[in-house]
Amino acid sequence: MSRPNRLHCINPLCQSPCPQPGDNRFCQRCGTSLYLNGRYIPFGHLGTGGFAAIYEVWDLQQQEEKVLKVLTATSEKALQLFQQEASVLASLHHPGVPRVEPNSFFEVKTPAQSIYCLAMEKIVGHNLEEILSQHYPQGYPEDLVGDWLCQLVEILEVLHERKIVHRDIKPSNLMLRSRTSRDSGQLVLIDFGGAKQQNATQSSTRLFSSGYSPPEQIAGGGVESSADIYALGRTAIHLLTGKYPANFSEDMDTGQLLWRDGVLVGDALADLLDEMSNLNPAKRPQSAQDLHRRLARMPGMALNPTTAIARSISTLAQYSRRWGIQGYAIARQKFDRGWHISWKITKTIATITTNTTQEMAGSGLGAVFGTIIGSFLAFWTPLGWIFARAVLEDIPRLLPGIHIPITPDILLFSCVGFGTGWGLAKVGNFNRRFPPIAGGLLSFCGYGMGWLLWQGMPYSVTDNFFALIATATTFLTLSLGLSNYPLLHTLLTTGGTIALFWFSIYRGVLPDSLIQDILSFKNFDLTLGFCSLLGMGSTFSLSVSYYIIIPFFQWLERP
Repeated sequence: MSRPNRLHCINPLCQSPCPQPGDNRFCQRCGTSLYLNGRYIPFGHLGTGGFAAIYEVWDLQQQEEKVLKVLTATSEKALQLFQQEASVLASLHHPGVPRVEPNSFFEVKTPAQSIYCLAMEKIVGHNLEEILSQHYPQGYPEDLVGDWLCQLVEILEVLHERKIVHRDIKPSNLMLRSRTSRDSGQLVLIDFGGAKQQNATQSSTRLFSSGYSPPEQIAGGGVESSADIYALGRTAIHLLTGKYPANFSEDMDTGQLLWRDGVLVGDALADLLDEMSNLNPAKRPQSAQDLHRRLARMPGMALNPTTAIARSISTLAQYSRRWGIQGYAIARQKFDRGWHISWKITKTIATITTNTTQEMAGSGLGAVFGTIIGSFLAFWTPLGWIFARAVLEDIPRLLPGIHIPITPDILLFSCVGFGTGWGLAKVGNFNRRFPPIAGGLLSFCGYGMGWLLWQGMPYSVTDNFFALIATATTFLTLSLGLSNYPLLHTLLTTGGTIALFWFSIYRGVLPDSLIQDILSFKNFDLTLGFCSLLGMGSTFSLSVSYYIIIPFFQWLERP
């Protein structure tokens, strides 16, 4: 584009702002300068919103189009916010923030008033709310939202490092650069009019966007970086579902949005978004760096900004080609949606299978190492007898009538529990609270108690065997410290493991004589095989509970 031949007056009081001849230096109606700050020529009005009007201007120095934001409100507070926006943007240098040069904030004097202006980079593209409503009314694919989330987390890291809180993150304030622009595919956070310096001494204007702002911001209290994290979580939910966050029902006890129904999104990302939008600021991720680390642990997340942007470009190309072809857009959207659903189902099944296999391998190998180390400690060192006497000598006095032989076998089986619990916690993808060492120690105790029941209960071989399995599996599941439904997972895992071994007994694979041979620990191969099988069987049952049964009932409970 060359210098425009039709100009537009920026004076909000002008009765006839356009068109103005391209060679005019002043408005022919009101006399306002059309040669702004010695370099900008206004030629088009883009719109008015909030307390400012937006114009297109031609920068004579850099020979490119820019955007001019003109303050229309007259209050001192509005001017303060406008100056604050200029200062914040000028201090930031990131492709995800509109570029503002020094001295881009200036004043244009007229006989009636002073007009305050801010020149900034023109973002060529559309905001995510526009694209969502026109081309993805059912919500964006999870992969794309994940890529954008990674980009936004990087932008927030830059802001929060400088103690700047944006305070107005929402889809309409997120623009996607088009393929024809510099930094193509980059997501840009705009509208810094409400941005606030953390711990600033001056009072701040009460600003919020319903559906996106956290309760503490709506109440007019002080806001920290966690307010942006809340808004980002709500924004991501809107992008995934296509629904305005305030339109969702809320949990009566926690106030959490009930948004997951019908949305194909992985549990890891969904749990993170729920945590980000927690009503209690202390329960949200406490920093953008924390968010970055959490996202890094999720499979498929493009934490490298270049990768995330490259993924976004292909989607931008799709909607750009469809922008003017509405009929094709609808048909293509339905096809894409159907394909995406099929792909997500396949991907979910593959993820569950991969995770379960990995977890079974971890617990099985842990059991093998536990058996080997336990056998060495129990039968080749004095520790076996020392441990057995310490645990078993007082049982006849404490529990009259119960006789349990004092043998080092209890140390061996306890070590199997430690290895199984540690291996499962180390490789498992469960949302656990306990570290692997704690899981191993709790399983050590559980397997030891199971062995005591096997030796001391006055019932049949099968009954005592099931008591051992139930106790060992219960402690193994509890050792993970699962965040959600730990008791229900324990019940389902224990029941599933018992069912697996009951079926083996029912089919004649595990007769009483073989069970006694296995648990006598005289045949090392049998011991090794059983301990590994017990760990893998328990893990399989836990995976069925964690990935299938509980999520299914959660889905049924949603309104």
